[in-house]
Amino acid sequence: MSALALVKESLFYQEINSLLREQFPLIKDAIVPAYEQILEENEFYHPLPIEHYFEYATWEANRQWRLELDFDDYQWSNVTIKPHFLTALVSIEIGNEVIHFKYQLCSSFNEELQPMETEKIELNTLNNDNIVIEKVAELKQFLERLPKAFLKEIEQIDFNELEYTMHPKIQEKWKQGYLPGYDAIIMGEGDIIMANAYSTYNPNNGETKRYWSPTCDTTLESLEKYNDDIWVEYDIFHGAFEYQNQQFVFGDGGMGNEGFIASTSLSGILNWAIFFTFSNPICKAEIKNEHLICYGDSGIIITIDLKNITKIKIELSTD
Repeated sequence: MSALALVKESLFYQEINSLLREQFPLIKDAIVPAYEQILEENEFYHPLPIEHYFEYATWEANRQWRLELDFDDYQWSNVTIKPHFLTALVSIEIGNEVIHFKYQLCSSFNEELQPMETEKIELNTLNNDNIVIEKVAELKQFLERLPKAFLKEIEQIDFNELEYTMHPKIQEKWKQGYLPGYDAIIMGEGDIIMANAYSTYNPNNGETKRYWSPTCDTTLESLEKYNDDIWVEYDIFHGAFEYQNQQFVFGDGGMGNEGFIASTSLSGILNWAIFFTFSNPICKAEIKNEHLICYGDSGIIITIDLKNITKIKIELSTD
């Protein structure tokens, strides 16, 4: 029997695997409400989810269980020139005669929580009741303290220094004055949310209503796979304004029926843009109660919930 198979069938492995599968989801649920409050207080609106992984094989005989902040979409630290990480890690690296075992909370934001050395445990002891009971008890104590410790480390993160990785072509085309010409939300990092935009007419009262709703997620690469001419030119109108460390700009598309609103960093990097094929030029915008109100020159009023920009309401002005 191989060392890997021996370890995976051992009491030690099975007890740890069962414990972590039970506890990591509970720990995540305990952390998330306070974590979301921290993000709100820091006015941090880019995605930065908490994830967990079970029996994650990092390479060959190395098995890991992890609870971590997902920094994959963020640039590396300019100080350390290494990736950001905040991870609760349980790791077993399997050798021929021993396993290298460790559990640790480690953080790139705290020098005292850098990855540490492993403990060697002989393979022939992995079914020893006393050793298993001892190590599982130590791990339980670590997990009991983890929610509070994890949140404490989150509070030390300077969210203003986190740089979200942006999509190079979307950013380049934005600087050149182009957006994809679809009813869609275009995210600066590359995701695109396609929308269904339509209107209804009631002949009994002559009332027209217009609707906008997200339909699916896609990418720039997927759109360009079937159409290499998706880009339309836009013009930014006078009236741009700053709000919560971002700038809102608006204007028209290449055709008279088109308009857009966009959020950029104060240095001009595109956070997101919403393109409308029906609005006519957006000639004015303002913030009311955490909602972005856009006014089209045809009388259309578009209300965007800044807490969730996929929530968009369309009204026709009666003035």
